[in-house]
Amino acid sequence: MGIPQLISTLEPYAVHGALDNDRVVIDGPALAYHILHICNRYGIVQPSYQLLGDTTIAWLDALVSRGVSVEAIYFDGHLPRAKRLVRMERMVKSLNQLKASHSKDPSGFSPAYLSTAKETPPTLFSSTQPLGKPFLPPSFHVPAIIDSLRFCHRYADLVHLVPGEADAYCAQRLSKSGGTVLTADSDLLVHDIGHGRVVFLRDIYLDGQSRLACASFSPAHIREKVKLSPASEIRRLAYERKRSPHHTLPQLLRDCAQPVVDTIGYTEFCHEYLDHETAPLPVSTAGGDIQIGSLDPRISELILQLGNQDIRANDPNGDMIFLPILLESPSRGSAWEQSTPIRQLAYTIARWIIPGPSSTIQEYRRVNTNVQKGRQVHMLPKEAAKTRAQDLTSLMSEVKAELEGDAIQAWQMLCLTLDISHCREEGKKSHALQILEQCSQQTTLKRISWDIIHFVAQLQAAYYSFRILKQIMSLSAAEETMPQLHSMLCSLPSLAEFPTIESTLEFLRNSDEAQSLKIITRLVPLPDADPEEQSKRASTPKKRKAVKQHGRDKKAGPGNTATRNLFDILSHDT
Repeated sequence: MGIPQLISTLEPYAVHGALDNDRVVIDGPALAYHILHICNRYGIVQPSYQLLGDTTIAWLDALVSRGVSVEAIYFDGHLPRAKRLVRMERMVKSLNQLKASHSKDPSGFSPAYLSTAKETPPTLFSSTQPLGKPFLPPSFHVPAIIDSLRFCHRYADLVHLVPGEADAYCAQRLSKSGGTVLTADSDLLVHDIGHGRVVFLRDIYLDGQSRLACASFSPAHIREKVKLSPASEIRRLAYERKRSPHHTLPQLLRDCAQPVVDTIGYTEFCHEYLDHETAPLPVSTAGGDIQIGSLDPRISELILQLGNQDIRANDPNGDMIFLPILLESPSRGSAWEQSTPIRQLAYTIARWIIPGPSSTIQEYRRVNTNVQKGRQVHMLPKEAAKTRAQDLTSLMSEVKAELEGDAIQAWQMLCLTLDISHCREEGKKSHALQILEQCSQQTTLKRISWDIIHFVAQLQAAYYSFRILKQIMSLSAAEETMPQLHSMLCSLPSLAEFPTIESTLEFLRNSDEAQSLKIITRLVPLPDADPEEQSKRASTPKKRKAVKQHGRDKKAGPGNTATRNLFDILSHDT
């Protein structure tokens, strides 16, 4: 984001000084990517979510210890329609980056390259640049950093997931109260920030006395220094810079002194900075506002869409969710596919909580072009949703019984069983099953193949699908109305505990000893399973239907929205 060359154009008018003892608000997404940059330049290609969270807290502590007052950290919770193309372009870029990595290293990577075992805290303030081209970011690194802030008592109250864009909220706060915004986005120079200042995260460093120093940009100061005409604003200068990227500053100032050539274009340009699109909070079936503050950004985007369909009645794309880019094999189908039934249940419950006419969600998983359509996921009919929820809790009970209560391994086995079951129902070969069969016969791996990477991605997709389900259920009284599913999801591991390549390799190394395949065989019938295992399953008194993707090609209404008990259809027999 931002306007190319705007910062370099205005750099001569930056004021160099101390950040110590200043009041700041922070652009949350910019902070998340800056923390990733800190880890990358320290040589950590794929930092763990734990390290990302710890580094974020350490970075903020370093500011606070030098007298900086952090007043708010804003994160985007809504994607304006005008920004969808930008999101699509970024997803295309990420997919191309993934394809390039696959093409460059088709045999995979050495275990050390993606290892997190020897992670150490990185240097927080340094001008060192990462070596080589950056690798794909960890798939859930922004929500993982938000989690770390929410779990830290010092910063939890400062975190705000907003029904708009973070930079607009930062600007509004500065316009009213002054202070400094920390960001990576030059757009904040164009917003109305009154007498506030903009400091770019990359420009913060420690001086010789171990004080925080930086270059700050004050639009009011710059306007005075460059002698912009009274009728002009920094906004006009930014517009002319965008329109004429090769002009010198004197040429731009002359353009600013003249009437605008393209008034329609200028009006559209200003619209982004003057009229901040904010989504109203949805109203639940029970009549209260849905609060988004505890959600992940991508989940919040979906919830706000579901609640504002009158505004979006003419939108041909319908309700959509942009699923995070996974580190997966581009030669295989999307790793999100096998966990679709979990998300399908989540979307259905979301529609019960927030009544409305739509019954499909467009999922954007891999985006090859910026005009690509998403994959349609239909919401479930009432009976199918009830069955899906009951099947999940029944299967988890069986898994825990097999594993004698090992909660961490139970989630791995649940996700693998659902994956294999989904492939069986679809008549497809299960990549997860193939990897389990192969790795049960191997002791060490010299290379982390793309097949292994894809296996991990499928696990992560399933875990995150359960996280979507858990967060959506948190929007209503699920503890009372869906106690079994709620209880099951309470033990879902945090993002910091999601499967990693290393933890999954350890799981695979131990899978033979742990009899993982035999357990899965008892949980889901496999075509080539040991007859003895099949007979054991057939003789067990527990009967559980396979978790199917009911209503796959059938549009379903949102269920009985007349009831004020949102989950009545799941909590009672019908």
